[in-house]
Amino acid sequence: MWEVCWVAEDLAKNLNFYSISSDGRVTLWTLSKSKLDYTDLMHLKLTGAEGADASAADDDALSGLAGGCCFDFSRLNDHLFLVGTEEGRIHKCSRAYQSQYLETYEGHYMAVYSVRWNNFNPKLFLSCSADWTVKMWEHAHTNPRMNCRHTRPMPATRLTPHSPRDSAGGSTRGSTA
Repeated sequence: MWEVCWVAEDLAKNLNFYSISSDGRVTLWTLSKSKLDYTDLMHLKLTGAEGADASAADDDALSGLAGGCCFDFSRLNDHLFLVGTEEGRIHKCSRAYQSQYLETYEGHYMAVYSVRWNNFNPKLFLSCSADWTVKMWEHAHTNPRMNCRHTRPMPATRLTPHSPRDSAGGSTRGSTA
């Protein structure tokens, strides 16, 4: 399990959280008085490489699940969430359409460590990757709107809650950018 996200209590006042893990599952956990139950929200299917023919895409889909690294739920549309994978892809997903991705963003070529929606502009989100890049995306377009390359890996990035343009990232050596 790489990340968890707490969500509002359900109608029975149970505590709920989502998790994402390397086994390709996005899971909803419900903590009731005496037990912890789970329901798999989505299994992250591998997708074919851009420009691959249909048979190659079918082979990829049969080979297993994509490893999930990070996720974030939209504050504007509570059914939308983003998932970053070990394969370097970001998928826009919906709680309502669990069997398919709404969109796939390809711009990283290594694992996506962090993906976060922008609190000020709900159309934008930020990602960082093991490929040493931080990218700004607009969810309606599959190409990044901004690309920043760093001198070391950036395993974490967050947009500030106080400004629509500022972000911070942490490197593997303990420095920030």
